[in-house]
Amino acid sequence: MAKRKTSSLAADADRCGLSVATYAPGDGVTRYRFFDGPTRHKQDYFGPANGIYTALGRKDAETFIAGRCSCPNTGLGRRRRR
Repeated sequence: MAKRKTSSLAADADRCGLSVATYAPGDGVTRYRFFDGPTRHKQDYFGPANGIYTALGRKDAETFIAGRCSCPNTGLGRRRRR
């Protein structure tokens, strides 16, 4: 599986009606926090709104997006495995 850039992850989340904020505390695991709706003004990982899901690592984040966006009209979640 090819690595994808964070901007691709954010674009996929945006197509599903989500926004995403990241946090890398330095322990080797980046956290991705997902929020309903578009990015709010001054919204980051720590608030002010509570996220709907926090993924630990990119693979977990991509899995969440694929599951959340498995609607036929988004085109996401239907990727073929190699």
